[in-house]
Amino acid sequence: MYETAREFFDAARQAALDAERCRLQLRALDETADGIGSPGFEPRVRSTPDPTREQARASAVMDQRARLEARQAEDYRLIDAACEVLYGPDNHGGLWALVGWPADAIWHHYLALETWDEVGRRMHFHPKWVIAQVAVALDVADGLGDFATRIGRGIAEG
Repeated sequence: MYETAREFFDAARQAALDAERCRLQLRALDETADGIGSPGFEPRVRSTPDPTREQARASAVMDQRARLEARQAEDYRLIDAACEVLYGPDNHGGLWALVGWPADAIWHHYLALETWDEVGRRMHFHPKWVIAQVAVALDVADGLGDFATRIGRGIAEG
């Protein structure tokens, strides 16, 4: 599915961005849903509310919510897989067991959506050094393959 670890983590970053967009859109839908059926400021043409129109609006909001939640769930599946590659299924393996802090740098940049400058400050290294070490870590992942990286085998186990 992904040719390289970089492609995989790029896809995971896109999923993290999309999950955040979905979260914001879901929050906006909640605000919209709160206003359905409540009196508004627009002039009324009818003397009584039209329950069919309100039901249609509520149904449209619920449909949109379901689509966004499904998309967000798909995004989280990829994000979870990336976390497993980085830290293993028990949070004590994966790429972190092989390369150490560069795995954390990958998490911060690709999954927490931080810039390389932010990651560099967090790791207390120059961003160019962080980028170089992340490149090495991704090469290690490519050399071992996805399955071996997920379970932290290879160099770390000896």
